[in-house]
Amino acid sequence: MTIADLDRGKAATIEALRSRMRGMESTAVEVVGLPTPAALQRVLPALRIGGVHAVDSRSLALRMLAAALPPGGWGAMIGLADVGVEAAADAGVPVDRVVLVPQPGEAWASAVAGFAEVLPVVLAAAPSRLAPAEAARLAARVRGADGCLLVLGDWPQPASRIRTLGATWAGADDGLGRIRTARLEVEVSAGDRVPRRAVVDLGGAR
Repeated sequence: MTIADLDRGKAATIEALRSRMRGMESTAVEVVGLPTPAALQRVLPALRIGGVHAVDSRSLALRMLAAALPPGGWGAMIGLADVGVEAAADAGVPVDRVVLVPQPGEAWASAVAGFAEVLPVVLAAAPSRLAPAEAARLAARVRGADGCLLVLGDWPQPASRIRTLGATWAGADDGLGRIRTARLEVEVSAGDRVPRRAVVDLGGAR
């Protein structure tokens, strides 16, 4: 065997290893977490358990709550005084299994933390002011739980952030009547991954 033969064998081995690594990278990895609405699954397959997930659309947040709730499981909605039971039900939320705390007041953080530690999914409207230290303490308590927290509004360093880029509404002629359909273009950021976009059909959103 010559040196040239050794070089060719080495090159073939390296290429085989590279090919194997590419195959491993393309293999689908099972996502562990709570499910998201079907229209979001391409860009956000699941909500990471123990994570805080920020979303700026109320209609989408309700649908995310509905999708994430396990069969027979309970959830909570905190600080969403302007969301009626009918609107939540229209979004698919099983309102008979959701604890409503419309106005938690100054007890917002303790209420959210308490429910997040015992329920699989909590949807909470972000307060107008929350000290960074308090947000960090709440995030730490959520990390130790078996569920996740959806925050309607802004949140520092969330596990994922769903931001609305544009919306199309249809069905309310001349501003009258009920909106039949709504489509949102959203951008999803999660960890260090490149932000991804999707179009979400909300159906009969309000």
